[in-house]
Amino acid sequence: MLSLRARLNLAFVLPTAVIVIVLVAVAYVTARQGLEEELGKRLEAVGQVMAADMSEGIDAVQIERLDESMVRVRGRLEERLEKTRDATETSRIFIFDSEARSLVDTGEANFGETLYRIQADRREIERAFNEAVTTSGPLFRADDGIFHKTAYAPITNEGEVVAAVGVMASATYFELLTRFATILILLGTAGVVVVIAIGSWFARLLSRPVNVLVEAAGRLEEGDLETPVVGEGQSRWASTEELDYLMTAFEQMRVGLVERDQQMKMMLAGIAHEVRNPLGGMELFCGLLKDDLKSDGDGDDKIKKVERIEREVNYLEELVRDFLDFARPEGGDPRRVDAADFFAEVEEIVEADLENSRCELELNIMSGVELTVDPGGFRRAMINVVRNACQAQTGRQDGTITIGCKPDGDWRIVEVEDRGPGIEEEVIEQLFKPFFTTREKGSGLGLALTKRIIDEHGGQIEIDSEVGRGTIIRFLLPFDKEVTEAAEQDVEDKAIPDGWLG
Repeated sequence: MLSLRARLNLAFVLPTAVIVIVLVAVAYVTARQGLEEELGKRLEAVGQVMAADMSEGIDAVQIERLDESMVRVRGRLEERLEKTRDATETSRIFIFDSEARSLVDTGEANFGETLYRIQADRREIERAFNEAVTTSGPLFRADDGIFHKTAYAPITNEGEVVAAVGVMASATYFELLTRFATILILLGTAGVVVVIAIGSWFARLLSRPVNVLVEAAGRLEEGDLETPVVGEGQSRWASTEELDYLMTAFEQMRVGLVERDQQMKMMLAGIAHEVRNPLGGMELFCGLLKDDLKSDGDGDDKIKKVERIEREVNYLEELVRDFLDFARPEGGDPRRVDAADFFAEVEEIVEADLENSRCELELNIMSGVELTVDPGGFRRAMINVVRNACQAQTGRQDGTITIGCKPDGDWRIVEVEDRGPGIEEEVIEQLFKPFFTTREKGSGLGLALTKRIIDEHGGQIEIDSEVGRGTIIRFLLPFDKEVTEAAEQDVEDKAIPDGWLG
């Protein structure tokens, strides 16, 4: 699909080019027809004067009876033709009979020789002899490559056409016409170039703010609410009042979204903190109550009820932690870490989840591969995805989860594969939206937060899933050799809270 700038350029260039071509063609054809018509009239006038001078007199009688023996008569007539030729600046004048045989010629034709060249003008010649009218034939190219034109005028004696005089001249105006056409083409080309320059300038002026809006819309779609529509030090570039208003409105919309996002996160954090305090007390008193029941020797039924209350309190605690993590300010500290060591740490953290789900974790990490990631943030993302895979395979016979990592140029490809039930295509499209979940209990923030972490790393997430066969979640992460190595002691707390799945 053509861009707006290309379409604007075409809108300027194509009509202009068509108009220029049409104008040049019309001007050339009109000029050629006019000059050809003017040449024909001039030749016809010369022919008419000569024919009138020779008709109805001694010349007409001599021409009618002219034969090869009448050398003096032919010489006299030829001399008259040559004088007229020189005076009128024509190239050839000749007299011929109705059978197109030469009688007198200033050219190279001999007496009685058939003039085959004029056979192409047979129609005009027949009119000259049959209708006694002066006519001119079309242009023709002679042996010298130059265009010529011939006019034919009838010579009469006692009202009968006895011969015809032909007046030929070269169309020298074709040289001028060629120059004229060249000038028109050059002017047209210059005009098209000017229109292209003006069109490009105008298209750039008009498309630049539109491109700014498109880029801003793309950033908003990716969740980047912080970058202004127009960067610092840049002008508004708006070529029209409407575009300026649109850019201003777009910037106000972005600012409004930022404010609403911050307010939502503040609200989530506030609610989470307010709920977290009583939950801590409930968890504490549940533990005390369970200890009292055990010491008093009360029945197991009461203890199970208290444990049920503990599980629900823990679930609420997990939801609170999800909300706090989602409301936490974005950002991270990229470090260069060894992939094998990093995923070994992840395996240690999710060991309990693997045992509860009866799953096994296989690490397929190429030796010597390094990552440039924020260790804490990316660890959260990996734990979240692995726990999702565990839950997807709970109760299945082949509960194996595979983590793979391999280099690909300046990128690192991390894949988490499970053999669960798979994900339907319409569900995949919704997975990374906040608060979307397919679980009965869940906040729907786990994968949304995972995507935010990967976006902060400048990476991408891909999901390949087939219902009944399993799912592969693939992370594409950029690798930067300039990033410093993480110190061995600089490792975030591994006690990642439960409840990441949402």
